[in-house]
Amino acid sequence: MSTDRKDPERALSEREKMMRGLPYTIMNDPALISGRLRAAKYVKAFNDYPPVAYTPGMAAMESFGPDERVQILADLFEIPLEKARLLAIEAPFRCDYGTNIEFKGWAYMNYNVTILDCGKVTIGTGVAFGPSVQIYAATHSVKVEERRGGVGVAYPVTIGDDVWIGGSAILIGPCKIGNGVTVAAGAVVKGDFPDNVVVGGNPARILKHLDPPTISAAASYLPPGMSKP
Repeated sequence: MSTDRKDPERALSEREKMMRGLPYTIMNDPALISGRLRAAKYVKAFNDYPPVAYTPGMAAMESFGPDERVQILADLFEIPLEKARLLAIEAPFRCDYGTNIEFKGWAYMNYNVTILDCGKVTIGTGVAFGPSVQIYAATHSVKVEERRGGVGVAYPVTIGDDVWIGGSAILIGPCKIGNGVTVAAGAVVKGDFPDNVVVGGNPARILKHLDPPTISAAASYLPPGMSKP
């Protein structure tokens, strides 16, 4: 009898295990190595792209580069160029794979945002990141034997619409942040948080409840410097 029948998980690829929250081999799988090196190529190209020269009348989103630069993000995240034009990302930016990050709409990221997207990372519409925000969908075992064996686990991180994440905040999977949430600078966030609250601290807790906005990001939101056709 084959070992696959005894243990169905053995039939899964390491990437499939990673995306399902199962223990997987981090460093030695060819497909995962290829995926990380692919992302590293695009990340370096994006971060090394020279800044745009100012021209009178320039719209805010135009300052993030011509389509040649935006196309690098489109390739990194495997999204259409039109969708990549809604991303205002300051260099430097870092991620593991890029393909496991889903953007629902416009988003802004200040300098030095790092996303370890070993698990699915979903970013809602109208989300803004302060500098040095870190998202960790990846983690390791507390057992030394498992760490020595190169085994890791990944958990999803989901961020709702209209979320503001202060500088140096850390989001650790599994984590789900509701719509209209403000995350205080330096907070360490894990677990689920409801809509329209302020969270802060380490570990993060609810500091304040907020009134919901009158218009949601999902209903009608355009980034600064863009208008409806």
